[in-house]
Amino acid sequence: MSRIPGWLTIIALGFSLALTVNVTAEDGKHKTTALRESKDSFLFGVYHVSWIKNRYEPQRYDDLNIVVSNGLNAMVAGLDPTSYKTNYEFLEKSREKNMGLIAELYMPALGISIDLMKSYPAIIAWQIGDDFNVTNSSNYATPETLKARHLLAKKHDPGHRTYASGGTAICKWYRSFKDYHGCVDMIGMQVYPVGNNVDFLIKDALESSYQLFRTRVDELTGSGIIPVANLQSFSWKEKPALFPTASESRNMLYGALAAGVKGVLYYAFYEGKKINGKMTLAEQCPPLWEEIGKQAVEVKAIESFLKEGSCTQLKTQFDKVHASLWKKADKSLLILFSTERKLSLEIGIILPGSESRKIEAVFKDRPAGMLLSNGIISGNIGPEEVHVYHIKE
Repeated sequence: MSRIPGWLTIIALGFSLALTVNVTAEDGKHKTTALRESKDSFLFGVYHVSWIKNRYEPQRYDDLNIVVSNGLNAMVAGLDPTSYKTNYEFLEKSREKNMGLIAELYMPALGISIDLMKSYPAIIAWQIGDDFNVTNSSNYATPETLKARHLLAKKHDPGHRTYASGGTAICKWYRSFKDYHGCVDMIGMQVYPVGNNVDFLIKDALESSYQLFRTRVDELTGSGIIPVANLQSFSWKEKPALFPTASESRNMLYGALAAGVKGVLYYAFYEGKKINGKMTLAEQCPPLWEEIGKQAVEVKAIESFLKEGSCTQLKTQFDKVHASLWKKADKSLLILFSTERKLSLEIGIILPGSESRKIEAVFKDRPAGMLLSNGIISGNIGPEEVHVYHIKE
């Protein structure tokens, strides 16, 4: 996946096939999760490397252990067993640790690679495009090209999904996801605002992230394509390094969830450059890596709502305060978040049909304090804060 702003590109390997076949939408309401066995876990993972950079044994096994110990359940990994026989060992190690893999493949060997790996239980999807909708990139894939790759992958392996990652900023060189209906099973939505002054204004970065996710998820409505958030966990520059803060990261995560994404993949664990003398995210920015681990625990705790619940957006009196209510059977989950960077705000939100219900914070040691009385949720929400509550009888 490219981490470069829209005006800059990276070199990719071209591939196309002249195929035309109708593809039926699997779930027009995005209720399917991204893991192969959706009953197991909500996809919450990380890209192992930046694009197809080399980081193999023994570092790759060390990285796998670190990612597993932080509570994540998926990795996007460069896997080309036609060149690297040790990929089979990595596939087996991943299975042992219950780690799902999205395989980033060398496109000219797509069918061969799939045949070699499709029986391994660790595989959850095949990556068939990176920056696929960035029209000024050599990675750019027309809808016809991406669909040809998708159909080739399905021909070799109907049992796994295809995945492609694309740019989201509203600019002329990022093609709409609407153009790619029927061309892929899962789309990763790249939102990397921190330090990216090309596509984002810093003061509005969190709000822009949320609105971008809403816009891009809406573009997939009715397509059956699963929307996946690609969230920033890197620094655009080496000096000075500027990673998302823990607060920014959590805010962007919950903004993406509120917008309707059905999986999360952070980008990236390893980029091949030193920051502060270190090589991996866990070493370069321990506070962010620790925060991502906490998020993994939180997502696991609320995943039944994310997978199976219906979500309603509630009105607030502030443009940068957002409220989403998930309902599942007789249970409800409320997420409040503020994209304000400096201001604390007193809010009052009408919660219909809640006159006899109670509000209870889901996570200890996280912002809370809202009250529910006579159908009104009220209280203070600080800058960049996220609040998560159960609404109970």
